[in-house]
Amino acid sequence: MEASEENNFVPVYFSGKRYDVPDSLTVMQAFEFIGNRFTRGCGCRGGVCGACAAIFVHPGSHKLEVGLACQIQVIPEMNIIQLPYFPIEKSHYCLDDLTPDIDSVGSIFPKAYKCVACNTCTKMCPLDIKVMDCMSAVLRGDIETVAMESMDCVMCGLCSSRCPVEIPQYDIMLLCRRLYGRYVQKPYRNLPKRLKQIEAGTYGEEIKKLMNMGIDQLKELYKQQQDDKQII
Repeated sequence: MEASEENNFVPVYFSGKRYDVPDSLTVMQAFEFIGNRFTRGCGCRGGVCGACAAIFVHPGSHKLEVGLACQIQVIPEMNIIQLPYFPIEKSHYCLDDLTPDIDSVGSIFPKAYKCVACNTCTKMCPLDIKVMDCMSAVLRGDIETVAMESMDCVMCGLCSSRCPVEIPQYDIMLLCRRLYGRYVQKPYRNLPKRLKQIEAGTYGEEIKKLMNMGIDQLKELYKQQQDDKQII
């Protein structure tokens, strides 16, 4: 990435080392500007996937700030480090064997019962999700509230990174969203009809045609569909 003549350069610190970067860049862009190349941890670059979690400190402040590197704009003298993946013990479960209640969630994540309601998880969330409130809802067995309140979660893991009892809140909330979708959410009115049509092979020829298209044809078809939507 090259800097234009209009850019003002500001000092930032990556892992304690100073670099001068254009003030118009995001943290991710600045990281690339100083010569690094993302082979992992860059994700979608649109603030959706949560792969580029970052922790930083403002100049003159001792408070840890959080965000996504693809969204945060650089600030002079900020000290930054990235956490592209926060490790937790991977959970294994089958939704067909579970029910939408605290017993099922607790059987997979017994650490949920250790929540001390310190609210550190909420303070660490870059998307302002009320994580502690979600954990309280988990303990009440209110799966729907957890699912609705955590719908914007991008699974960055920052909530868990500072939890004093090491609860994987983001993984628990994901399970609740899955349970909600499997057992609580009412199906869309036309969904059963459409599923029957698919099973009967109604769209078989159309799907086969799409599967045999080249990439350029698919792009042109997609563009045409988007143009049709705008006309409507």
